[in-house]
Amino acid sequence: MTDQALDNATTTILRRYSVKPGEWDAFLEVWHRISKVRQRHGFKILFAFVDKEENMFTWAISYKGDIDAAGKRYYEDPERVELKVVENYLADHKVSTVQPLVIS
Repeated sequence: MTDQALDNATTTILRRYSVKPGEWDAFLEVWHRISKVRQRHGFKILFAFVDKEENMFTWAISYKGDIDAAGKRYYEDPERVELKVVENYLADHKVSTVQPLVIS
């Protein structure tokens, strides 16, 4: 476990998307653009996994500082507004704030 993972000022968000069958290519094209905007706003992408068999996309982001203010700036970014189309490729989604588990 890294020091960053244990830092109380860092918030980690787990995002799980159910991607509509047949929409993977379009979804991933938009998601790659979204990931660049996220990073430009100071978010760190911890991982991203594709499970095409279950049509699930799972990724996690973290932000050190005021994640609500950062999220507001991110979602108001004109480039991100343009990428709202990503919702067209999702059947469902779930977003959770998660905490690290120290394994010793």
